[in-house]
Amino acid sequence: MHDETEIQKYIEAGKILAEVRRDIWKEIKPGMLILNLANKIENEIIKRGGQISFPVNISIDDQTAHYTPTFDDKREIKENDLVKIDIGTHIDGYSADSALTYCFTKNKLIESVNRALEAATKIIKPGLRVSEIGALIEEIVKKDGLGLIINLTGHGIGRNDFHKEPTIPNIKNNSNYVLQENEVIAIEPFVCEGGGSVKESGTVEIFRYLQDKQVRSKDARDILEYIKNNFGLYPFAKRWLLQKFTPMKVSLALNQLESARAIESYPVLKEQNGKKVAQAEHTIIVKEKPIVTTPYL
Repeated sequence: MHDETEIQKYIEAGKILAEVRRDIWKEIKPGMLILNLANKIENEIIKRGGQISFPVNISIDDQTAHYTPTFDDKREIKENDLVKIDIGTHIDGYSADSALTYCFTKNKLIESVNRALEAATKIIKPGLRVSEIGALIEEIVKKDGLGLIINLTGHGIGRNDFHKEPTIPNIKNNSNYVLQENEVIAIEPFVCEGGGSVKESGTVEIFRYLQDKQVRSKDARDILEYIKNNFGLYPFAKRWLLQKFTPMKVSLALNQLESARAIESYPVLKEQNGKKVAQAEHTIIVKEKPIVTTPYL
């Protein structure tokens, strides 16, 4: 498990994330371009001394995860949109991961997912079984007459690895995994009417470097080197590459590099029946009195 020096870096990353989220929350409103929102969040993370763990996900309505704006995205936030904003920040590889859902109008999905997350964070302690977390989340959401996305889960967080074991389902499950002191986890429920599941949509704007591979195109080789040197093993947005390379070069290179298994992609995930989804997430350090590193300020 992590020592106290490492724990402090997790806390510092969470503090930056929470401050950025607080300040951005004051600016979100109908009519705002999601591209401007994403750029603002990512720039603020850097400005405050953090590093970006993954491109800001701004997933609306049935888009449930992995949507980050395109370089010329014209989509605006509308009054009844459920706007899921998922942010990852790290300090020297020690990450904070948190999400919340915005809607201009009052929404029962958001209220339920926030209640479930708050209740789950309070029971975290060494010796707790992961199965108890999912059971509590499901109990709360079902009392609200709602359901959960069954194939998205919370997860463990490690240095340079913001998605690791344990997997933390949001429903009743048979996991025997027991939490340990100073373990770092993210609890991440997704709520929708009647429950549901997600499927890949085919839209891809997020990628991650995997390994060096020989490819024919010099442009692809140059772009792979740029990816490796600038983003390392952390996911990156296609729009980030367009600050240096042309759209045509980037599109062709990413296709070649993915085919060669030099990079991997993160397709947008959508609720398979088109249901609107609300998400909430916090990063928590497991202690007798758990530390939520990403509190709502």
